Amino acid sequence: MMATDNYFHLEPIGAIHIRKNPRSSRIRLRVKPDGKVQVSMPLLVSEQKAIDFVKSKVDWILRQQQDIKASLTIFSPDKCFKTKFHELKIVTVAQNKVSGMVGKGFIQINVPANQSFQRPEIQQFIRKVIVSVMRQEAKVYLPARLMELADKHGLQVENVYVKHVKSRWGSCSSVNNINLNLHLMRLPDRLIDYVILHELAHTIEKNHGPGFWKLLEKICPGSKKLDKELNNYHVDIY
Repeated sequence: MMATDNYFHLEPIGAIHIRKNPRSSRIRLRVKPDGKVQVSMPLLVSEQKAIDFVKSKVDWILRQQQDIKASLTIFSPDKCFKTKFHELKIVTVAQNKVSGMVGKGFIQINVPANQSFQRPEIQQFIRKVIVSVMRQEAKVYLPARLMELADKHGLQVENVYVKHVKSRWGSCSSVNNINLNLHLMRLPDRLIDYVILHELAHTIEKNHGPGFWKLLEKICPGSKKLDKELNNYHVDIY
């Protein structure tokens, strides 16, 4: 039997995604990087029981959501933000509508003089433009860089896909298809290469056992240090 999904809205925490999963043995609660609540539960447990469980954890959920909100960048004219090939530039204009322009190495966001760039809808617009730019950058850069590193180390890959995933930087399937997250485009080059080499190592070693780390260290010296550095970044919180 396949998993089933349902959605509820509960104040003051907002959207709740309830998933009945045949592999679940108990109710599990998670606050996702976007602040939304996800509940995984056994098939035979009632949804009301899951909602009651969420209600019992409201204070904890609100703390998690607040921590996520506090971690988000507030894009401003005096704050530097760069993707691999572009730099964000916020300017005040006389027009009445927020707009964006991309070119010559800049992501320019035009904000009306009578509006604050801190408004949530303007911040959301900026993030949407940034994601669009990173997607285009990633499609051009990541597959080419992966194939370059694969050839260098004699590793075989079937297909390379660029995706917007909110939980991981990359993944490698059992048949050596590799997925790379477009958010890699805001990481330092050394970490982009580390993630790529990490997934390339999985074309040989399918788990994170000693053999995997030995291979990864061979093709990516200092891999443990880079892995620890990567923990300072979040896939969809920036």
